Amino acid sequence: MNKKGVFALCAMLLLAVFIIANRSNKVDWTPTFDENGTKPLDTKVFFDQLPAWFNGKSTKKIHTTFYEYDQYLRLQPVDSLKNYISISSNYHIDETSFEALLEYVAYGNNAFISAHSFPYFMKDTLAFETTYHPIDLEEKTTTLFLNYAQDSLKYLSKIQLGKAYVKDTTTVKKLGYLSVDGEKQLTNFVGIPFYDGIFYIHTTPEVFTNYQMLNVDDVNYLNAVVSYLPNVPILLDKAIKIDAEVDQSPLRFITSRESLRWAWYLLLLAIGLFLIFNAKRRQRIVPIILPLKNTTTEFVHTVSNLHYEAEDYNGVIQKMIIHFLEFVRSNYHLSTEHLNQDFIKKLALKSGRPLEQVQALVLLISKMRTHNFKTKEPLIKLNKAIEKFYNND
Repeated sequence: MNKKGVFALCAMLLLAVFIIANRSNKVDWTPTFDENGTKPLDTKVFFDQLPAWFNGKSTKKIHTTFYEYDQYLRLQPVDSLKNYISISSNYHIDETSFEALLEYVAYGNNAFISAHSFPYFMKDTLAFETTYHPIDLEEKTTTLFLNYAQDSLKYLSKIQLGKAYVKDTTTVKKLGYLSVDGEKQLTNFVGIPFYDGIFYIHTTPEVFTNYQMLNVDDVNYLNAVVSYLPNVPILLDKAIKIDAEVDQSPLRFITSRESLRWAWYLLLLAIGLFLIFNAKRRQRIVPIILPLKNTTTEFVHTVSNLHYEAEDYNGVIQKMIIHFLEFVRSNYHLSTEHLNQDFIKKLALKSGRPLEQVQALVLLISKMRTHNFKTKEPLIKLNKAIEKFYNND
């Protein structure tokens, strides 16, 4: 690199450092509800208090879908009952995972879910309906009350949404309500028994955020809400709020910390400038020899696309399973006639994949071979699991 290149590189680095040093320190009010985040609308303070509320009981975080966790749980010894907790802006759970959660609660576990909105199939199954109180043009004090306790909580909303509440029905047990400046009483906390367990639905998740937890004068309301759950270990569902692509990124820790994120940007900038100023060929062009095309793979893709365009999702699933098992036979020389524990252990050893990952994939394949699916969600789930195996993630 000549002197001009060095000078340009130094100038760009100095400019980047100056921009970073003078960037705005504006508070981020994005409602992310992250259990580890320190932004105002994260929930770190609330979840740090869980061990104290539940006498030191353990807290397990679920980073997969609840369906995947449930499949893993079925392979473990019988465990004690737990409290499933999820606090988010929108409760984005897929239908397959919700069916697994229904079975989990029916067994005797409890689920506490606080969100502004819920999927239609969940509301249809549990027979409740939510709606919104209109957004106020001016900031007003909202007060939360409990039906069977004297505790209340006042707060000023920092989320620009209408007040979500549950419509009055005879299928739910009203446990609490909200009032805006002493106006209508709108139900925001209900209990819905489901066989041996209970779903607790709370439509005001922002009261559990860092900002509200640190500014509230009286925590008795929160204590009373949490006291509805029995004193058993906690299952914390993180997958509801995590974007699948971000969660799988190896840079997720770096991008989650501002100082590391900007250091990473500077490194990329420096590498980019270095490549620009050194973009000179040091040898003659090497001819590119294209490898032979794998026509078998193209044929499988073509057949799969035909099934997918015809919305024959089950046909695509079965083709994917056949192709994967053929891959196992060809590459690892294993018989796929019996997908048992012995097969799982041999595949894990030969492929170098974790035993838990191989076990979850084989169980998913075994289940899907005997079902006839009409929606594409199971197809997406199977595709992700197989791609994860191929890529050794």
